[in-house]
Amino acid sequence: MRKEENYFDNIDELFTQAFELEDNNLIDSLQFEGENFVDYEHYSEGGIKEIFLCRDRRTNRRVAMAVLKDTADTKKTEAFLREAKINAALQHPNIVPIYEMGIDEKKPWFAMKFIAGSSLAEIIEDLNAESPARLADLSQRLDVFNKVCDAIAYAHSLGVLHLDIKPDNIRISNYGDVVVCDWGLADIEATICDEQLLEYCTILEYDLDHQTLDGTVKGTPGYMAPEQTSIVKIRKGRHTDIFALGTLLYSLLTLEKPFKGDSLENILSNTAKGNFIKPSTLKADLPASLEAICLKAMQVKPEDRYLSVEALQKDLEAYRNGFATYAEKASILKLLKLLIYRHKMLFSLACLLFFLIPISTLFLLRNMELSKTNIEQENEKLLLEQEIHRQRGKDSAPLFLERAQENLKIFDYDTSLRFCNEALERDQEMLAAWKLKAYLHFIKEEYQNCLDAFTKAGVKNGRIIALAKNSLLLEQISEPKEKLQQRMDQLTRLHSQKDMKTFSFFMHNIVHNDLPLVDRLKLCRYIIGLRNKRADNEVFNFRYDSKSRTLDISNNPWIKIAHCLQNFPADTIIASNTSIRHGGNFYNKHLINLDISNTDVMELRTLKCQNLKNLKISGTIIHDLSPLEEYALVSLDISHTPIRYLNFVPKTPSLKQLYIHQGQFQKQQFKWLRKDIEVITK
Repeated sequence: MRKEENYFDNIDELFTQAFELEDNNLIDSLQFEGENFVDYEHYSEGGIKEIFLCRDRRTNRRVAMAVLKDTADTKKTEAFLREAKINAALQHPNIVPIYEMGIDEKKPWFAMKFIAGSSLAEIIEDLNAESPARLADLSQRLDVFNKVCDAIAYAHSLGVLHLDIKPDNIRISNYGDVVVCDWGLADIEATICDEQLLEYCTILEYDLDHQTLDGTVKGTPGYMAPEQTSIVKIRKGRHTDIFALGTLLYSLLTLEKPFKGDSLENILSNTAKGNFIKPSTLKADLPASLEAICLKAMQVKPEDRYLSVEALQKDLEAYRNGFATYAEKASILKLLKLLIYRHKMLFSLACLLFFLIPISTLFLLRNMELSKTNIEQENEKLLLEQEIHRQRGKDSAPLFLERAQENLKIFDYDTSLRFCNEALERDQEMLAAWKLKAYLHFIKEEYQNCLDAFTKAGVKNGRIIALAKNSLLLEQISEPKEKLQQRMDQLTRLHSQKDMKTFSFFMHNIVHNDLPLVDRLKLCRYIIGLRNKRADNEVFNFRYDSKSRTLDISNNPWIKIAHCLQNFPADTIIASNTSIRHGGNFYNKHLINLDISNTDVMELRTLKCQNLKNLKISGTIIHDLSPLEEYALVSLDISHTPIRYLNFVPKTPSLKQLYIHQGQFQKQQFKWLRKDIEVITK
């Protein structure tokens, strides 16, 4: 072995011995006697608690410890522990986390994360002093506000209300972390909170001494909502925190407190009446959209504020992305200005083109003028030919053919045929018109006319020609009572040939004729079975009650297409628990009651039923009810759908019954529901 190799082997052995230690100091650090929290240092003091900084010996980290000052008062003890329990239940990056709770010599305490930094109130004070401070840029302050909104929205989702949102209770670390602190006045909404939080639901009946104003009111003067004063008698709720977020936004925009006064009574009176200086008065350059968001959140009446924190954030996001906010009710001019601002490059390009096009046009006109002499004779010849064609009527023939094709698309066969004939009167040699005419005659079951038109078009063979010849032969040898069976056979042949376009036109013509009810029922049952794939063991529910004029095709999950039901002579159609996806299947001027619950229908714009009174869409993913504004609905079932707002109700004045599911809407939404509407929870 070489000396160099022996040398590296010795080095390897040395490192191995160095790391194979018998003693493990890290494990020993968890085995100690005495208190876990040591090195206490007084940090601050509140109404009922003191805050100390100390070191956690197990984790060797610095934490903040809140200790109850007065343990003799059991109610204060309950309030202290209630704050800790509620705070501990909230796990969010923007809410200060609780690490541990305990009791030491009958003094309860809880340890929480220490946020090394400043409160938002201290930062605002520094900004007012015009000294170098953080958050000097408005955009940075809006980032902080959005994080606070995230925390409050999360708390609301668990049924927790903060009820004391203010700059003093917002802490910002030296590295930009934003946390909401001091949940001492927090309350629980019993209707939506988790069961584990129900025990903290009731606020103590007496009021504790605190920096926050207590007594007959709970909150901070200058930042509290009108309903937190003793003047306005409105129940506190999410709207209270939304108002407080509005006051916080006010301070971030103006660096001032919204409500001021010479005395406490004066401040409370101004709060109850909503008397405050508009932000734009203090900051002339403040964007109108931001002021509108702030003012909407700070409306005196809860129903005039944002319905949720998420709605406030959505408006703020719209402003920051260059869109109009809901709060400002922007004019067309404002919307146009914002559109231009969002697409500066595109607008600049459009302006450039606006100037370049006239210049280019002038250049082209100059060139055209230079070549005018060379093409005058060609132009005269062309004009002469156009005049001859115009006199013969040929020029307008393509237009009539185009109109005929458009009417075919909307199943107006008579009008389509009329336009087709008009085109042929002007140009007998237009083969496309002859082919369309033949096709229309086939759809209308005029088979001899169909074959004659194909002859004019010079077409001798094809599937439609073969079907027309076969049908013409059957008509000559069959009895009139066999007409329905012939039609079904025709549909079968079209379906087997996969000519679904002709199938659709042919079927539409049949079902919109005045067939006897018995024939219509037989035909619809046949077409539904033909158009949809059904396993042999699957039941086909198809029932019609002549007394109630009710057609029931429910509980057929294999049915996806049922266009044959358009204008079916029924007052009620039940199509629940099917896979029908399109509202156009139920186009009907007779229909009064329609049940499409638990189907795949996704929208209602294609649903055209002018006399519809009762509609069930339970269990669908329909979320837009605006198409229903044109109907005089009396009953509507929207249970188990994504619909979460009742803003469609005022636009449906005839509505008397509304079916919903438990927890579908926030309780406060029902306050503005008309009293004559019966709400039924399923």
